Amino acid sequence: MCVANDTHIMSDSTVFIAIVSISSAKIAFLFYCRRKKLQKFEKIGTIKSINQFPVKSGGPIHLDSAKCTITGLHYNNITDRHWMVIRRSGSFLSARQEPKLVLIKPSSDGDNLLLDAPGMPTLVLPICPPIDKSSKLIKCRVLNAYITGLYCGKDAESWIAKYLGYDGPSIVVSTPYMVKRDSSLVVKKFGNPAVEGDLSAFANFGAYMILSQSSLDDLNTRLEKKVTMTRFRPNITIDGCGPYDEDNWAEMKIGNSVYMRMLDLCDRCSLTTVDPATGDKNTRRQPLATLKSYRCVMEGIVPFFGVNAAIDIEGEIKVGDPVYVIRK
Repeated sequence: MCVANDTHIMSDSTVFIAIVSISSAKIAFLFYCRRKKLQKFEKIGTIKSINQFPVKSGGPIHLDSAKCTITGLHYNNITDRHWMVIRRSGSFLSARQEPKLVLIKPSSDGDNLLLDAPGMPTLVLPICPPIDKSSKLIKCRVLNAYITGLYCGKDAESWIAKYLGYDGPSIVVSTPYMVKRDSSLVVKKFGNPAVEGDLSAFANFGAYMILSQSSLDDLNTRLEKKVTMTRFRPNITIDGCGPYDEDNWAEMKIGNSVYMRMLDLCDRCSLTTVDPATGDKNTRRQPLATLKSYRCVMEGIVPFFGVNAAIDIEGEIKVGDPVYVIRK
């Protein structure tokens, strides 16, 4: 019996040692892979600007710093593109149809999002309104995907109706506790590089849009009248890299905390023809027409400008932070 017990103990010890050895080897291998991956990152520039767009198609809040979360750029309890103007049908109303939407100026005050627009009183919207039995939840459509939005109330509906000049539109919010859209489920013409868990609220696709200053500078050399970066509504603009270098990035690290994964190039539409300073559409369809002359992957397809991105590791960023990338 004693021999048998000793043998059993030795066997257990051997298994334990083997498990520890395997675990240690795995940890060492993962550490090695991570170190090799970090060695592949190259510095390409710094953050030039950080821009949050609380209301889809509305104006920006220019920030010096913000938190990058899975669902979008976050500051003062407000997250990017978590409010949206909708039609009675629930489909979103864009500045493509209503250019005046770009003149809506957002700001924050405590627990409220404030919206100002030309000729309008300030609209006060609670950032996180409670959801109870009396709440009105609406099935909203963003392009070919659906998400539930919380009706922001009669005051908000009257405000946006008066501003646009007709009844029908209303405003919805996706509160922090509501289900978000999974970008991996979005149907895209050229395939979908998002993975399960890449979440957003009312953004067309990814929770982030990245654009380099040099890409805008190059575009402006081709235009009779220069356009501003706000025309393209990026969350993060990067200075220091070459024009369209963002086309070639696979992953991005900002400072030592935030890790992003590039999804696909951002296709551009007639929203880019709306001047964010005046709300007027360019009669010559610029800068879209120029982009179509040299930024289409094939004839007849929309042009690309900037890149969509998703967050793998959340964290704080600020203007001036170094930016590193791994190329495709």
